[in-house]
Amino acid sequence: MRVLFLTDSLSDLDGVGRYAVRLIAAMEAKTPGMQVHVLLARKHRPTSDQVPAHWKVEVALPPDYFFYMSPARYWVWRLIGVWRTYWAARKADIVHAIKDFPHSQVALDAARFAGKPCIATAHGTYTIQPILSKQHGARARRTYRGFASMISVSRYTRGRLLELMPELGEDRVKVIPNSVNAEHYVAERAVGDKPWHGQRFTLGIGEVKERKGHHLALAAWCRVAQEQPDLHHYLVGRQSGDDYEASLVRMALEAGVGERLHLLGNIDEDEKIDLLQRAEVFVHTPVTASDGGFEGFGIVYLEASASGTPALGTLDCGAEDAIVDGVTGRLAAQNVDAIEVALRELLTDEALRARMGAAGRAHAADASWDENAAKVLELYREALER
Repeated sequence: MRVLFLTDSLSDLDGVGRYAVRLIAAMEAKTPGMQVHVLLARKHRPTSDQVPAHWKVEVALPPDYFFYMSPARYWVWRLIGVWRTYWAARKADIVHAIKDFPHSQVALDAARFAGKPCIATAHGTYTIQPILSKQHGARARRTYRGFASMISVSRYTRGRLLELMPELGEDRVKVIPNSVNAEHYVAERAVGDKPWHGQRFTLGIGEVKERKGHHLALAAWCRVAQEQPDLHHYLVGRQSGDDYEASLVRMALEAGVGERLHLLGNIDEDEKIDLLQRAEVFVHTPVTASDGGFEGFGIVYLEASASGTPALGTLDCGAEDAIVDGVTGRLAAQNVDAIEVALRELLTDEALRARMGAAGRAHAADASWDENAAKVLELYREALER
């Protein structure tokens, strides 16, 4: 089987990149002789060292800000993207758009010209926003109707999509939740001495922007930290350097706990896993942002579970599919008071954290990329038969 993938990332630094690398590798392991061809976007993030050398990887797609281009630039890049993708699609059996719209539109156009089926993965925010866009709305709807099938990474994302486009139907939008290589998070990592070693701390992972909900997690943490003077909070993820990031720092300073808030930016994989294993609670509290953005799933919750750390997330987003409430962690409403209650419960009950950590490891082990790959490969076969 020859599969052409379109993505803007094969990086360990973002969810789409981790999804692409893990899923493709798992499908290749299940399909001897599978030929992998990946088209990347311009200005993509650093490629993961887990990408095999035998994968054919080319930079051929519009940059990741394709969606935000002016109409004139959009059309130029669309034509360039379709032309380059068409030549690759001619040699493939099926095309899989891992990157959301409008890269998925490029994938569909090229696949149609090449006479090949095309499926797409719906990750969350960037699946829904195009439908609501004045510039892209009609095109996005036509594109989604054209896919042989769509993979939704969570029930929440599928619900949002079908609410806007009920004509797609549940049969064409398949929920295949994100997964994790659980064994990757078990062994201790040799990272040397780090500032967090020997400290009590909570941990957040995610780009520093509004929809990741760091302001809610931090506000709740500040209340608890005022009463627990040994508690620190580490935040991993690309820093924005904007007013939102400044507001987080200011919040901690005004609460008198500024010296215990640590913004690390992007770090390497071993450091991330070391933090996940040592944290008392993983706290990631996404919100429905002012621009309509939301968390489609959150692979980081499964990574925390695989590391034996209870996770605290929010309702009304994809976290509902990643956390088993009361078993592997807690789900709270998208407000500070609810998050504070859940955080206090987890931090003050060591036995509860231990139980949730053990349950999390079992849950993560069940959420395997092997099973995910089997379901996606079945969609490929159905599309090819049609």
